Amino acid sequence: MSNETSNLYQAPEATLTDANSSGNKPILNFDRFSAWGVFFLSVFTLGIYSVYWLVNRTNLANSLAKHQVSQGLIYGYVGLYAVNIILSIAGVSPELGGVVSLISFVVAIILIFSLRTSLTELINESSDEPVKLNGILTFFFNVIYFQYKINEAIDKQK
Repeated sequence: MSNETSNLYQAPEATLTDANSSGNKPILNFDRFSAWGVFFLSVFTLGIYSVYWLVNRTNLANSLAKHQVSQGLIYGYVGLYAVNIILSIAGVSPELGGVVSLISFVVAIILIFSLRTSLTELINESSDEPVKLNGILTFFFNVIYFQYKINEAIDKQK
């Protein structure tokens, strides 16, 4: 009898790899999802999906990139977004709502451009040709543009 069949109840031995690890191509850890899907989900959820996308991808980028986006910045943005919605529903003074909206906008811009730095690092880490994310497109189309560039990088690096 051979050694392989002598112990039928022994657990098989296999080399396990981390399913979330993609070696030296960290951008492959991101999900490929249609930029149009991001756009339409954002429209149908009145912007809530954009906030979810931003928080989700920022946390993933923080786990992979050397450039870290501050967790306080993420929580501050989500908190200000929620306060802004509550103030607009409650009908509190327009001046207070305007101030909160302005602060929320500034925090969002800081968060988006910090994430842009992390995504640029992740895309370029194993890319043959360096990619630069456009600042104007980042400002106007942020999560849709980011998803488009993530998809483009995934397609090039697979």
